[in-house]
Amino acid sequence: MPEEIEQLKAELESLRRENTKLSRRLLNMQSIFDRNKLITGAQANMMAVIAANKSKQEKYLELLLSNAPDVIMLFDQHGRFAYCTDAFLKEADILNFGLINGRTYHDVFQRFADDKFIKKFEDALKLTEQNKQAATFDALIDFRRCGNPGNYSIQIASMRNEKGEISGTLALFHDLTELLKAKAQAEQANRAKSDFLATMSHEIRTPLNVIVGIADIMKNSDLNDKQREYMQNIRNSSHILLNLINDILDFSKIEAGKFELVNEYFDFNHLLYKIESIFKIMFTQKKLEFLCRFSGNLPDVVLGDEKRITQIFTNILNNSFKYTNEGHIIFSAHVCEKTKDICFDIEDTGIGIKQEDIPRLFKSFEQFDKVKNKKTVGTGLGLAITKNLVELMRGSIGIKSEYGLGSCFSVRIHLPFGSESDLKREAVPVYNFTAEEAKILLVDDIEINLMVAEAMLKGFGIIPDTALNGRDALEKVKIKDYDLILMDHMMPEMDGIEAAEKIRGMGGKYEKIPIIALTANAVSGAKEMFLSNGFNDFLSKPLESQALAERLFKWLPAEIIKDGN
Repeated sequence: MPEEIEQLKAELESLRRENTKLSRRLLNMQSIFDRNKLITGAQANMMAVIAANKSKQEKYLELLLSNAPDVIMLFDQHGRFAYCTDAFLKEADILNFGLINGRTYHDVFQRFADDKFIKKFEDALKLTEQNKQAATFDALIDFRRCGNPGNYSIQIASMRNEKGEISGTLALFHDLTELLKAKAQAEQANRAKSDFLATMSHEIRTPLNVIVGIADIMKNSDLNDKQREYMQNIRNSSHILLNLINDILDFSKIEAGKFELVNEYFDFNHLLYKIESIFKIMFTQKKLEFLCRFSGNLPDVVLGDEKRITQIFTNILNNSFKYTNEGHIIFSAHVCEKTKDICFDIEDTGIGIKQEDIPRLFKSFEQFDKVKNKKTVGTGLGLAITKNLVELMRGSIGIKSEYGLGSCFSVRIHLPFGSESDLKREAVPVYNFTAEEAKILLVDDIEINLMVAEAMLKGFGIIPDTALNGRDALEKVKIKDYDLILMDHMMPEMDGIEAAEKIRGMGGKYEKIPIIALTANAVSGAKEMFLSNGFNDFLSKPLESQALAERLFKWLPAEIIKDGN
């Protein structure tokens, strides 16, 4: 009996342990079930979010394509329409996509395009299939068949699956019509600007030609030292004015960032002296005191673009001259010991500038205080050009001003120092000759220009024939053999280019007569234009004796040139 009780106890203990194990397993299974339930719920939520996002993306894609301004077409691998944007349906006046769905591009394109365009389209398709690259071509297409075709750039690309097999084609038609119209208008405006600049160049250079020409003639006459100094100042001032004209004509280059510097070693002291001597006369005439304060640490020779540096300070001093009616102008320069930059200051007692106007000061065509400045003449380009030039030299320019009391412009430029040995000592050829036997025809419609040129030629012993327009010149060429023709460009009745063309058209000896363009048209490309229209050479007004001597020596027959000594 006791043994049976012990056996029952053992079995009972075993059942209890088994029950404990089963309870733990049940709890684990419940936990797994709960976790799986959560995962299933999360997966369901995620699928719902993905579906919602996909639907949202599809809606955005549909909105994008339906509102795309370009014509977009999709074709299957057999060239049948699978999709197109609303832009195409609207342009081609097709009510809905169902009318063309499944039809070939050949059938649909026949509505608005000829066989030549369809052939070009098919060739582009084959090219994309072979090269796996997009093909592009331009064409005129009249989608509405209204007689007003548009200019389209057409891009075609093959659509391939993950295996690289062609599953369709995409074609995009981009309308260039308005862009090309804008381009044509811009080109027309640019031509108008070029014509204006050429005319302005001619009109300004014509009187300047007289000033420089007479100064050139008088410098060789019997003058005392004071008169010679005055004459040299006239020449220097004229050349500065000429440089300003050239810079205005080249302003488009500055705007385009194509303005180039020509850096060479030059005599810095001479540059400062030249600026001082010119403006001292100008300011004295206006009863203004002009003071120059140049530090003793300034270098004798520097590396830079002498012409452009001169222009910078000419522009600023001209600005002070225009806006200062009493008091003084102080032009100072020194070397910054720390950076070795050369620092310039131009201080005046002029009308000053309001603080709110200073940010606009260096913008093109700006002039402030119209009431105060109503008698001041200017284009508003000077300081804009100056700022561009300073920045092109990696320098800086700034201003401090008090309205009604004056202004101070500060310019800082880094100009590497040099020495006397760095200066180019180019020998300037001296033309000392006469050509009394030379037969020259001088053609210009302005009599004072003829007078100046005649006087300059007289210095070489030459008495020219003259004509007031191309037609008169043509008649004189027919009855006399000339060694050289100096021909103006812009003249009434027949201009210089037409006259040169007619002279060359006479053939024979007339094809070999040297014809030199004598013109005030000095805009960019003018020289090339003359050389391609029958001229042999080019002389820009205002005429200078050195340049004239070079051309005479080059083009006159050698046997009539005699030593002038």
